[in-house]
Amino acid sequence: MTDQKPDEADPKWTEWFIEKMGQPGPDEEAFFERRRRLGIGVGLDEDGNLVYAKDLPEAKKTSKPEP
Repeated sequence: MTDQKPDEADPKWTEWFIEKMGQPGPDEEAFFERRRRLGIGVGLDEDGNLVYAKDLPEAKKTSKPEP
């Protein structure tokens, strides 16, 4: 990747930083994929209630029971 980090004094630095923080790295993707696969990821539904990934309809379609 040839995207160079601008100097922090550069006004474009904030835009660069926000863009970078919005993109997960490979380690983050692997970490959260494992959590989804195990059904241990937690989030909030549209009403603010805690939801586990295993409870989501799309997880039920693709998940296999853990031995």
